[in-house]
Amino acid sequence: MASITSTGVGSGLDVNSIVTSLIALERRPLNLLEARANTIQTRISAFGTLKGQVAALGDLAARLADPANWNPTRVDSSGSEFVAATATSAAVAGKHRLEVQQLAQSQALASGPYPATTSAVGTGSLTIELGTTAAGVFTPRSGATPVTVTIGAGQNTLAGVRDAINAAKAGVTASIVTSGGSSRLVLRGADGADSSVRISAADDDGNATDAAGLSALAWDPAAAAGAGRNLTQTQAAQDALYTLDGLSLASATNSPTGVLEGVTLQLKKVTTTPVDLTVSIETMAVRKNVNDFVNAYNSLSKLLVQQTQADPSGANRGPLQADSTAVSLLTSLRQMVTGTLTGGSGPASLNAAGIELQRDGTLAVKDTRLTPLLEQPAQLARLFGQVQSGADTSTQGLGLRFKQWAGALTSDTGSLAGRIEGLQRSVDLNQKQQENLQDRLTRTEARIRAQYQRLDTEMTRLNSEMARMRSTLGIG
Repeated sequence: MASITSTGVGSGLDVNSIVTSLIALERRPLNLLEARANTIQTRISAFGTLKGQVAALGDLAARLADPANWNPTRVDSSGSEFVAATATSAAVAGKHRLEVQQLAQSQALASGPYPATTSAVGTGSLTIELGTTAAGVFTPRSGATPVTVTIGAGQNTLAGVRDAINAAKAGVTASIVTSGGSSRLVLRGADGADSSVRISAADDDGNATDAAGLSALAWDPAAAAGAGRNLTQTQAAQDALYTLDGLSLASATNSPTGVLEGVTLQLKKVTTTPVDLTVSIETMAVRKNVNDFVNAYNSLSKLLVQQTQADPSGANRGPLQADSTAVSLLTSLRQMVTGTLTGGSGPASLNAAGIELQRDGTLAVKDTRLTPLLEQPAQLARLFGQVQSGADTSTQGLGLRFKQWAGALTSDTGSLAGRIEGLQRSVDLNQKQQENLQDRLTRTEARIRAQYQRLDTEMTRLNSEMARMRSTLGIG
């Protein structure tokens, strides 16, 4: 009888190795599930990247679809310390000469000194009118309504009068200036000659023009000092006076608008020499918008080609190879870029505008065709931003088409979100299958290990019995 050679303790069986090998065979379905989970996660990641790039392309297409972005303008000033300007897309390119003779300013009136802000002024009412003052004569503004401010017993201090005037919103702002141990009420109107004021008082002392009580705040430029002209004018209201291209103009503010279409002037100082303003189109900004769109398109196109790439060997196969959603996305992208526009003049396609489709599916900008269009960009604005006419989709600008296409794909109910959601459900199902299989493997390993442990015990007993018999029979 051949003896059982022990390679270790007990029976000599390597139970751990045997169980490990058997469980390795049992684990193959779990390994496949884990590999499948990794593949799905890779596809989810790929779709997430695609969704981000589609959204980016849609954002850049929206920028091209906005007509305002096709005519960005700038204004350069030869004397920006005297005159500056800003422009909108409505501005027309050109050069202008401007001189400033006078800046607009507001009227400022100051009261006489009072010991403190709590000093009593008087009760009654103040009526404030807005208008113009010329040669000491006040003329009320047409259509303006005088505002009467009542000063009661609880408001008769300098601070109380200030607060009452401000609350009335009569076209002037009241403040208190304190210096040298005394306080003065200061009234300031808006800029412009027609924001001059006249203030009449109804005084509790019965004299509406003297410099006592509330009438101390009366101001009539036509009255005598101390008899109705009781405030001190520290600054007169005046319009800005300037000359633009030889035309004499006036403005109530130092930021006149509408003088040059789409341009807001900023008058800063009286000029010493004429200032040249040059309005020009920012072709570099427009070109950047085009290049950004082309780069975003190319990035998406290359990514789709890479992700859907087929390779029989499997070495370079894309994670979305044969995926219907990804393949359909690439097809629709190519169809979008070859679309044409009807219903107007100018370039009717990207190719006609110098944005050419290459053999590898990417776009390339041909400056010889694009540059002339950038100088007069209305035709490009139409190509990308023309609003669809009725139900004819061929009349919709290409930028609007890309924006709409991207928005539909990336919305919460779009195909990309739906595909990602479906793959995530597959991940969840896969995880449950792994958990169930792992539970079964755990129970299987316990059962097999118990069987081999019983076998190990039985073989140990048999080996001991055989050793005893050989000893008894004298078998060496």
